Amino acid sequence: MKKLLLAFAIMSSCGIVYGQETETVNYGDPTASFSSLGVSGTEGKFQVNGMVGLGKHIFQLDLGYDKDTDKGNYRGRYFHVTEGLGYSVDVLGDKDSTTGLAGVIYKMDITDNISLFPMASVGYTSAKDDKGAKSESALAQAGLYGMYAFDSGHWVYANPKATYHEQSKEWLPQFEVGAGYMIMDNASIGTKVEYTAESSKKGLVKESDTVAWLQANYYF
Repeated sequence: MKKLLLAFAIMSSCGIVYGQETETVNYGDPTASFSSLGVSGTEGKFQVNGMVGLGKHIFQLDLGYDKDTDKGNYRGRYFHVTEGLGYSVDVLGDKDSTTGLAGVIYKMDITDNISLFPMASVGYTSAKDDKGAKSESALAQAGLYGMYAFDSGHWVYANPKATYHEQSKEWLPQFEVGAGYMIMDNASIGTKVEYTAESSKKGLVKESDTVAWLQANYYF
């Protein structure tokens, strides 16, 4: 029995269990399967971020609060990863709005450190304003996620994208940049900046918005 336990320990330390090799994961990779728990915050906004990776099946849940609107918000996602190609279903919103999206993402390794991820999705959104007036629209979104993964596990990324609102017949550009820094083998801190361009939806001009977030994650 002692010999058997010793052999299993050696196999585990070498990353070989039941004939499978442990793969090195960069936590900035949007198609990587792993489990984590984290928090994100910016002025007046806060989120708890959870993710469970079960091989090719990935489940995510974000729960947040916005002080400006005094509303809680959520985002749930199921993600199925295959070799280079992933499929996702997202549901997000708050008590006054709901949006559903279904999309695809494809991973292209340009070099050992640089990866590109073209992505596209379609969906539908429904919301009501403070007076109870309801608005609905079909959505289409296209984007590109580009990541540089450092050999030490840190990462930087950029994610330009645009969303088409069928109701207002307009494209809404967005741009996100961010970075993650591994402070331990199983923990990181990071930041991201989100920019949303000006919108004239429903004939009302909405100002552009830029939000900077701080993040911390624990991986297990």
